[in-house]
Amino acid sequence: MFSFHNVSFVTLTSKKGMRNTRSGFTLIEALVLLFIFSVVSVTFFQTYTIGTRLILDSKNRLGATAFANQKMEIIRSIDYDTLGTKHMDGGVWVYGVPAGDLLQEEDVTTGATTYHIETFVQYIDDPFDGTAGLGTDAIPNDYKRVRLTVSWGDRSSARTVGLISTVSPNGIETSAGGGVLTINILDAGGAGVTGANVHIVGSSTSINTNATTDSTGNVTLPGTPASTPLGSQDYTISVSKSGYYGATTLLPYAVSETYDPVDEDMSVVADALNPITIVMDRASDIILHTKDPFGTAIPNVNFSLVGGRILGNSVPPGTFTYGFPLQNTQTDGSGNKTFANESYGQYTLTNSPVAPYEFFKFDPPETVAGVLNVAPGVNKETTMVFIDTSIASAKIQVTNNTDGAPIVGASVKLSNTILGYDVTLTTDENGFVYFPSALPALTPDTYTIDITAPGFADKTDTITIGTSLVRKTITLESN
Repeated sequence: MFSFHNVSFVTLTSKKGMRNTRSGFTLIEALVLLFIFSVVSVTFFQTYTIGTRLILDSKNRLGATAFANQKMEIIRSIDYDTLGTKHMDGGVWVYGVPAGDLLQEEDVTTGATTYHIETFVQYIDDPFDGTAGLGTDAIPNDYKRVRLTVSWGDRSSARTVGLISTVSPNGIETSAGGGVLTINILDAGGAGVTGANVHIVGSSTSINTNATTDSTGNVTLPGTPASTPLGSQDYTISVSKSGYYGATTLLPYAVSETYDPVDEDMSVVADALNPITIVMDRASDIILHTKDPFGTAIPNVNFSLVGGRILGNSVPPGTFTYGFPLQNTQTDGSGNKTFANESYGQYTLTNSPVAPYEFFKFDPPETVAGVLNVAPGVNKETTMVFIDTSIASAKIQVTNNTDGAPIVGASVKLSNTILGYDVTLTTDENGFVYFPSALPALTPDTYTIDITAPGFADKTDTITIGTSLVRKTITLESN
């Protein structure tokens, strides 16, 4: 009887354990199944979304291509002399080069999609019979080239289709009148900037059009109407490109500017080549930080900045007018300030710290103190380092005995045997070292200074540190 109950008890316990095991395994299976279902669902949804977008883009591309072909057929059927562009600006019609009846830009909606159509017509100076640029073609408007672009959605290159066609004049080639306006867009190194947008406005000729530079950075527009009156600088040219710092011509000083511009507005003379060269280059960010020598950010430091692309000279000469005018500003609460998409060139940086701070140096060092050299397309990042004059510290400069110039790379050891302090630093580009090299501040006492530098006699001196910054200059004798 005892054995029976014992076996029965063990059997019941075993069954209970089996029930628990099966229950736990089923829950895990459910969680795994739910996870797999979620992954499959998300993947399916993403695939469905991408597929739907691709189908929609394909449909829109077919529609855009149909619009472009239809528009081009209409263009081929109109009279050659009226083959040019125009658009409404301020309630009046303004024209391209050549002027005509085609709209420069228009929107057409079909179904749920709006297409943006841009038309550009340009005279082409074919080199087959010489070119106006070389003075070998008296009639440079050999034929017209029409470029159509149809875009939709975000108008990116992936959502744009284009067509190009050439249209020849009827009969014998005749002059279209006007002059040949040729525009060269170069970067700072003298290379042509391809794909730049050139906007041309003629105040006396109702010309207002856009063109795109070719692979050499050039736009040539034969048949540009002559300026009125003769010699007036009434063509304003603006240049832009994504990622570049743009440029624009300005009226000459004698007319309205307060300075003599580098890029002056153009004058177009009939039956002549009218060239202009404009320099622009990639934009850069200027990123400034304000910190102490230990790397801790110092917030809200006042400073001024001016420079960048030179727009012109003052009259009489002496100063420049810059694309980045003088700005008096400050770093933010984290000790940072960024100026985005600025031009290349030199910038003058002047800081105005608030007590107890004083300026120490730039990190990395600048060739000329306070002058930032910004290269095209390269972000410029610099730190203004400030010393807290209220803490026990030492700023030591090492100079030579000949002309008082700073000695760069001198070894300066500050030591105090009793305090167990022994730190050696190397002078920077201005001949300075700053102690302590890391917090805490120096302990008030008298310290020994040992200085060595190639070409100079070694020197030992002392400095007494109190509760604030101590400044000291030490001169070395040359060997």
